Amino acid sequence: MKSMRTLYMAAVLTLCPGSGIPAGAHGRIPDGMRGLAPGKVLAVMESDFLVPAGFRTLPGPMFYLGHAGELGLEPRQKDGIRKIAARIMPETVRAGRKIERMKAEVVVLSDGRKPFSATRIRRLLRRIGLLEAKADFEHIEAHRACLRLLRPDQKARLFSLLEKR
Repeated sequence: MKSMRTLYMAAVLTLCPGSGIPAGAHGRIPDGMRGLAPGKVLAVMESDFLVPAGFRTLPGPMFYLGHAGELGLEPRQKDGIRKIAARIMPETVRAGRKIERMKAEVVVLSDGRKPFSATRIRRLLRRIGLLEAKADFEHIEAHRACLRLLRPDQKARLFSLLEKR
């Protein structure tokens, strides 16, 4: 199963110069993101994020770019949204990999056939929780940065689109 953070990257990624495959209005998506659809990412976000309901009203950069025509995005707004995605993408991938390694270590340490290390498991679970909370907050900040690029009329169209889905 792919990391929740890796899946989420498909929602925030819009441009990764020099690597990946074409993705239409969204720019380029790294090879590791092939086959991920925004709807699938949304389902993962709603099940795995610490406060999933908060992401229903905060679309990621791919949503903005995928609805650029309906929102009336100008070229400078699209560029700004791509820059936001490019800024958050590398850290999200690194954090996701680290979280997944730590979760795998918890699974190994939890194996009933091996000696139990409650202290080590507690320490790992705390670190996982902190890393996930930090990643969630950084994504909220990125979503809000995209929102700030919109004019009031575009925000109204955005929220209308969100109500329909």
